[in-house]
Amino acid sequence: MPLDKVLQEIQQKGEEEVKRIREEAEKEVEKILAEAKAEAEEILKKAREEAEKEAEALRKQEISSVKLEMKRELLNVQKEILEEVFNLLKQRIREMDEETKKKVLKTLLQNNATAGMVVYSKAEDEELVKELIKELNLDVKYGGHVDCIGGIVLEDASGDVRINLTFDELVSQIYEQKMSEVSKILFE
Repeated sequence: MPLDKVLQEIQQKGEEEVKRIREEAEKEVEKILAEAKAEAEEILKKAREEAEKEAEALRKQEISSVKLEMKRELLNVQKEILEEVFNLLKQRIREMDEETKKKVLKTLLQNNATAGMVVYSKAEDEELVKELIKELNLDVKYGGHVDCIGGIVLEDASGDVRINLTFDELVSQIYEQKMSEVSKILFE
């Protein structure tokens, strides 16, 4: 029976060794699983942060795009309003009463016409311009009609120098010079 005892002892030591190896293996598996879990959580955290950063960048880009589109729409509306103001101004000039028109044309002729020049106007103002030339006793001649809403065009005798004093041109110049001021008044 001593052999049985030795066998039993060997078996017991083997079982203890198997148990110890199994426990170590389980601890090693738990350690590997914990490390893998921590690594997976870190990867997931980084992926989530990257996704949030990308989402924030896209959101900012979308907001910027919407703001830009709104600004473009606003500028288009403002441009339309300015054009409407410009058109209303030209309409008022077309509807100018005869006395005001006479004063303006008289001033333009007095300040700009010199001897030997040829004067042009719109067809409807021909008689008024001829009357003003006589009234002011100017040494100029009436040359015909130009397509405009009013005003005059002066040309030297050679035809080389032409001064455009039509209301169309004067209004356009004023509009260009004062557009920023008008915009400030209308839109600020």
